[in-house]
Amino acid sequence: MKFGILHPRSVARAIYCAQRWRLKRFLRIPDRPRSPVLDSGLEQAVDRYRRICRTLLAALPSASSIQGSAVAEIGCGDCLAAADMMLGLGARHVHLVEHQAMPITELHRKALEMSLAPDLPNRAEILSAENRLSLNPSKATLHTGLLENISLPEPVDLIYSFDVLEHVEDLDAFFSCCQRSLKPGGLSLHKFDLSGHEFFEDPIPPLDFQTYPSWLSQLMFPRYRRAVGNFADLFFDLMRKHGLEILQTTSLRQADPEYLGKIRPRLRREARSKSDEILSFLDLVVLAKKK
Repeated sequence: MKFGILHPRSVARAIYCAQRWRLKRFLRIPDRPRSPVLDSGLEQAVDRYRRICRTLLAALPSASSIQGSAVAEIGCGDCLAAADMMLGLGARHVHLVEHQAMPITELHRKALEMSLAPDLPNRAEILSAENRLSLNPSKATLHTGLLENISLPEPVDLIYSFDVLEHVEDLDAFFSCCQRSLKPGGLSLHKFDLSGHEFFEDPIPPLDFQTYPSWLSQLMFPRYRRAVGNFADLFFDLMRKHGLEILQTTSLRQADPEYLGKIRPRLRREARSKSDEILSFLDLVVLAKKK
């Protein structure tokens, strides 16, 4: 396979950061909790939180479908706005599944309350009325770990995520857990970003990271800290395999055809085997139902 490094500085930086992360794991040095969205600025965080809420709200079949339900958010990160929106729509309880615990700070509270908007049902109910720096225990529960290793305390009516699935290393296990966690007829709603992440995020063209062979990607990025590089058809196939009937697929962003034609000869072998339609999907929202 003919291969050329398109972005050597980004590659070098990625390898350095990945090896430093692996060394910390080897020395059993725990990660410090990170707030990647909040660290970029409060206004930018609020814009993102509102965009998350509006995207999910638009993809729900109806707002009334959440009334009285139990829902689960996978990979909430430092954003509580989506879960708070579900409570505003009438959800009975929200189960938050996050790989690493994130202590709620004054900045989290402020960002959540600033995210309130007339077109959104958010009410900041996810925070305790007595202590605004903790979750409301009657409304929300945090489960720390990967969904594949967690059993939710109750079956849920809706399981959803935003920009999480592209980081999941074992998608087969993930969708198996989704199927197991949902009630019959329950909904699965996921928005995922299949373009390059971290050091390969835009404005570097979105599929340049697919030119690197798998062994180099694994060296550059540690597990759970990378865009894995899966393609849209794998998500569709695994949903169907685990009894999730796809109801609607919405493409939010696609690769430019001219760019796709120029980069195709340099893509790794698996990527070159995909159709232009599958390769072009960058941002997708998929709604499915448990049969």
